[in-house]
Amino acid sequence: MPGSFATDTTMTLLTRLRRALSGTPRTAPTQPRPRSGAVSARRRPPALDPALIARCQQRLHELVLQLQAAGQWPASRPVPGLEFGQRGKAAGTAHLGRWLIRLNPVLLAAHPQRFLGEVIPHELAHLLVFARHGRTRPHGPEWRQLMQQQFGLPPHVTHDLDVSAVSGPQFAYRCACRDHLLSLRRHNRVVRHQARYLCRLCGQPLAATSDAAGATPNHQHGITETTHHTK
Repeated sequence: MPGSFATDTTMTLLTRLRRALSGTPRTAPTQPRPRSGAVSARRRPPALDPALIARCQQRLHELVLQLQAAGQWPASRPVPGLEFGQRGKAAGTAHLGRWLIRLNPVLLAAHPQRFLGEVIPHELAHLLVFARHGRTRPHGPEWRQLMQQQFGLPPHVTHDLDVSAVSGPQFAYRCACRDHLLSLRRHNRVVRHQARYLCRLCGQPLAATSDAAGATPNHQHGITETTHHTK
């Protein structure tokens, strides 16, 4: 109703005036509490030595200059961006559309020479192949040829760095012939009856053991997954 609206407005103005004269502060609105399990802030990568960051940037520039001198660098492309937020076991990734290289800070700090000599050229080759040929097989003949002819490096698809610092918890399993270690993801799939794993040597299913530290060899690549279709 028009009359009540005017009265409410007048009361609101009078209340604000009294508070202003008395110096009573307004009550701050209560912030909602985060839900259980919610992440309050993004997980930040570990801090790197600024000198190591500078070395990586310098190495990237040197490689681009090398390609320019050989007439292999597209004139329309700038030096790629360089970030240090790669997670997991990957040493680095090339983001084609964004034209940047992302490096794993944990593995970089542990293996700086390998990154300078191999990882940065590896990812730069991906970007250059994309600039020349568009989207192709990630480690196809164009990439392999570039690694060998321009960088003088063997075209290794994967790295052999020690990833224990970035590996999650592992769980001990045993078959009929040896011990195995399963990742948390695979262990959870077993617990939820979503999959089971067979040893590729003896063909027997893996069973969890109580001694998590007893299975030192990691044979995750020596098993076969069989999926259970659950409703």
